[in-house]
Amino acid sequence: MERKLLLLGMLRKQEMHGYQINEFIDAHLGISVQLKKPTVYKLLGTMEDDGWISSREEQEGNYPPRRVYAITEVGESSFQRLLRDNIAAYQPSSYLGNIGIVFLDALDSEEAIILLAERRQKVMGLVRELNNHEELVEGFSMMLSYHHQHLNAEMDWLDEVTDQLSSIH
Repeated sequence: MERKLLLLGMLRKQEMHGYQINEFIDAHLGISVQLKKPTVYKLLGTMEDDGWISSREEQEGNYPPRRVYAITEVGESSFQRLLRDNIAAYQPSSYLGNIGIVFLDALDSEEAIILLAERRQKVMGLVRELNNHEELVEGFSMMLSYHHQHLNAEMDWLDEVTDQLSSIH
């Protein structure tokens, strides 16, 4: 439902065609939101079938026609319900990408330090990417700030573990 919430929220700001939606997500939210283009179009179709959004065809010049989406009253009600449910809920982060940490002691500490440094560089790249984002409208910058805090906590933890491993040998 989070994906539908995102799309409805974007359409509350302005009518958009699918390409605009995908471009905005890729350009501004790709670090925090994993949403593939086909999924966006499938969700738009589902929400239109459910009456949450409407669409019309628009054509500019010689370009092919495109479908422009707008939120409906039913969609606004659904948005409000999804928003309240989402904010009040808490879903723990998935740590499947961190299973290797459980077995970190199976590696020589020097190798573990090197691998953790590689991981830190990747996290730092994400932080730099977040820092390079221009100011976004209202809540989007708040979500990215939230993600930024988590990435900083990850780097702090990596530094702490690396220090511990360094003191071992």
